[in-house]
Amino acid sequence: EIESVIPPGIDPHEFEPSLKDIQKLYNATMVIYLGNTDTDKWIDKIKEDLIQKGVKVVRIQDSLPLKKYSASYEIDPHIWLDPSYSIEILKIIKEKAIEISPQKRDSIEKNFSSYEQKLKELDQAYKETLYGCKLQDVVSTHEFLNYLSSRYGFNAHFIVHEPEQEPSPKHIKRLKELMKNKSIEYIITEPEGERLAKALSEETKAKILIFNTYHTKSNRDYISVMKDNLNQLSTALKCTKLNQQ
Repeated sequence: EIESVIPPGIDPHEFEPSLKDIQKLYNATMVIYLGNTDTDKWIDKIKEDLIQKGVKVVRIQDSLPLKKYSASYEIDPHIWLDPSYSIEILKIIKEKAIEISPQKRDSIEKNFSSYEQKLKELDQAYKETLYGCKLQDVVSTHEFLNYLSSRYGFNAHFIVHEPEQEPSPKHIKRLKELMKNKSIEYIITEPEGERLAKALSEETKAKILIFNTYHTKSNRDYISVMKDNLNQLSTALKCTKLNQQ
């Protein structure tokens, strides 16, 4: 059984854990979190205590190198948007799961291998679709494309660093010049960033593409959402190949 501490529909940047939320962690068999990011670094404060209580703690940052935001020393948490990194995250969780339930090793390994193959196919779809696109630059509402742009070779520009910020007139002017010079006709936004996207869209006549960042819990599975995201990137970058669902 998997339970998310952050409720559906709540922006992780604005989440404040209650005593009840923290108690859930102490009652868990395993706790999985990214690490020293702006969304879940509060868990670091109780990590050692959780371990002392016998909870298996999976801190992804201890095993995988997380990027920093371009204009900040803060850790960029959006590693899950990279299918290759998602495989590495699953490997870490798999090993901990086997430690907890060694009698289930065979089924855990089998399930992991099956999903790993799906993620490898997703990664290949990204490589093939985003190769040789007409454009090399995209504009997004906030800085969530660092891992994807690094993996698949495009340049990501953003309106604000984090969703709750307001852009400066100087930065907006630079973005408008960039969009004109690079023939950028789309703005990629997460659902909670539509206000910023609409403001820039009105000034540039660019169309808006919705991108699911998984900031909030979704009823849809990761693979199908990431295929939709790929199609949005393909449209924004004017790629010749469209991912087939």
